[in-house]
Amino acid sequence: QAQAFPPSQQARTMAPSLALGAAVAISSVAVASAAAPWPMMLQHGGHDGEFGRSMILPAAPEVKWKYKARGEVETSAVVGDRFVFAAGGDTIFALERATGKEAWTYKAKAQVLASGALGGGAFMIGTDDNNFYALDENTGKLLWEFAAGEFTGGATFGQEGVVYVGSGAQKLHAYFLNGSRSFEFEAGANVASTPALNADGVYFGDDAGMFYKLDRRTGKQVWSSTFPSGIRCPANLHADGIFFGIGDPDGSKSGELVRMGYDGSVTWRSTCGKGKSKCYSCWTSPAVVGDVVIAGCGLDSKSKGVIWALDKESGSVRWKVKAGNDCQTSSPVVVGDHVLIGCIDGSLYALRASDGVEKWAFRANKGIWATPALDEEGTIYVGSHDGFLYALGGASASAGASVAAGHLGDAALDEEGTIYVGSHDGFLYALGGASASAGASVAAGHLGDARSGRGG
Repeated sequence: QAQAFPPSQQARTMAPSLALGAAVAISSVAVASAAAPWPMMLQHGGHDGEFGRSMILPAAPEVKWKYKARGEVETSAVVGDRFVFAAGGDTIFALERATGKEAWTYKAKAQVLASGALGGGAFMIGTDDNNFYALDENTGKLLWEFAAGEFTGGATFGQEGVVYVGSGAQKLHAYFLNGSRSFEFEAGANVASTPALNADGVYFGDDAGMFYKLDRRTGKQVWSSTFPSGIRCPANLHADGIFFGIGDPDGSKSGELVRMGYDGSVTWRSTCGKGKSKCYSCWTSPAVVGDVVIAGCGLDSKSKGVIWALDKESGSVRWKVKAGNDCQTSSPVVVGDHVLIGCIDGSLYALRASDGVEKWAFRANKGIWATPALDEEGTIYVGSHDGFLYALGGASASAGASVAAGHLGDAALDEEGTIYVGSHDGFLYALGGASASAGASVAAGHLGDARSGRGG
């Protein structure tokens, strides 16, 4: 419950206080998050982007619209029920989803490289001017802000009404939606790793190679583990373990892909190859598709990029695709049995997860550093260093109903075929149509066993 996070320090508030009581805050947060199909990078706090798994890709993408920003678009777009949000240069912006028409802009004091998150009617994002901003998602009006170090990692929003973000102040920050501080945790180095969330923990890394789990309620460290190079990727909190990458873009330290258990034990560390740089630098969140783990890596100092697919159980290489340049910052997003991943050779690749065969590649005029985002209609949103945010008509929803939520618990059925399932997004869903021929698909977290309402 939100009451378990006592507010402490107030941020600079530029609008009337949002502190209307914990119950009201939780209610508004749940409604806003449920309406947004992609409210943060990789869809939700677990970073496994389940939304696209019920979709399919067509033979080739088509540009629905493109928006010319005020500079390079390195931030990963997030998608609300009406607008898509990102930043270019020093300007944060919201666009109409259907047309790409500019709805509002907000000018920061320096460039914006970090990715934002939606929650409680606010779009929240950190910038290189050392400030973290909460903006009204409909108008762009500044609600509140707080100052720390430079923000280059993404923000993650939790359904308890707290936003989590790391900074160059070597801290992990947790703030309520009224701008008051929940907690701050002091790490050992710059925190540019987008925090990952599950029911009880906050997971992230720092530039010194430490990977942490914090208690989500108190902010106290539960465990940590040390690795030989920096950790900037968002961790994927999969049912079978925690997956993330480590690396150093100039190649002076090794880059690896890692699978851990939720007790902090290391299941495997994959070196991908025999060279000094091993997998190269890996700052993307690995995608798990069936029995393969897919991540982009590279060395920007040497214009090398590889997309690796590893065996989920052993960490051994199943396949690899060489790109024209570094692929270490755009995390792969699953769409059906394919993944989408950008590289700084200017390509957004659609690769079959089982064998790496390319279905198509969308070419921008400069590098793609951002992670793609999806909406419920299958539109792909991705930014490029060419200064454009692109909306691509690339994916299409599969037949049946779709629920885009968080991680789901066990499902239950009644005698009429209604499916009841609860989600970490704060909702209990009742899905009709279990007995219908089309069926229903749930694009959310990992489901437990389905149990009949008649007992057993």
